[in-house]
Amino acid sequence: MMLDEPYRFAEAVSNRRDYIEDQLRGGSPVVGLEYGEGLLLVTMGRGQKKLYETYDRIAMGSVGHPTDIEKLRQAAVDLASVVGFNYSDSDVTLQQIVHFGLGPAVKASFDDIIRSPYIARILLAELDGCEGSLFYTVDYDGSFATHESYAAIGGSLEADRTMQQMLKSDHSVQSGLPASLSAALRGWAAGRYVGLQKESAIEDNGVPSGEITRILKEAMEDDLEVEAIVLDRNSNAKSKYRTLPTEETQAAIDALIG
Repeated sequence: MMLDEPYRFAEAVSNRRDYIEDQLRGGSPVVGLEYGEGLLLVTMGRGQKKLYETYDRIAMGSVGHPTDIEKLRQAAVDLASVVGFNYSDSDVTLQQIVHFGLGPAVKASFDDIIRSPYIARILLAELDGCEGSLFYTVDYDGSFATHESYAAIGGSLEADRTMQQMLKSDHSVQSGLPASLSAALRGWAAGRYVGLQKESAIEDNGVPSGEITRILKEAMEDDLEVEAIVLDRNSNAKSKYRTLPTEETQAAIDALIG
């Protein structure tokens, strides 16, 4: 019986991955871009807020179950607040939040097959930190990675890769906000396209432009709303977090779908 234990554990972990990935598939992607005046996060949804301020220069977006997302959001805010209170605002870093907070917490939940795992994937952005401006992604198993210039999370790794491929060729960090918002929305549509496919059907040259337009039109017809925030480098306020108004996001959508 003891000889079966490693196999049973491996099987349980595999089943756990399959379950979580099935729950996440089709989730609305989150796209992050660096642009000329700061950082931009974009997603779409039906009234359920998905983008949050974590600290003055740090923001978070997520894909997954709302309850799990809220738990992780609160954990990130609490850690940042404690460090900021006990030390200083400059001591609050995204690396610290991920390496010592979110990453270990999500990994511990995933590894303990008795507990319910976090059904969530997270994208975080930090403006002008000690390592410059950067993004972190945290996966459902606690693994994490850093990204420069752009990052994206969807319901699957294939969606991530497709969005990143599009953003790499479609965006420049020197771009202004309107162009960056347009690039982020196209990236979102590429990730959404992958999430709606029953099987892998993405060619090497990416998602056709006609499909990008179709996905965005369908999103509007389905009453999805664009949610977009920036970490504004030019803001004189302590908090650099700002929500883009509906007029600005709707104008970007209208320009893309005609």
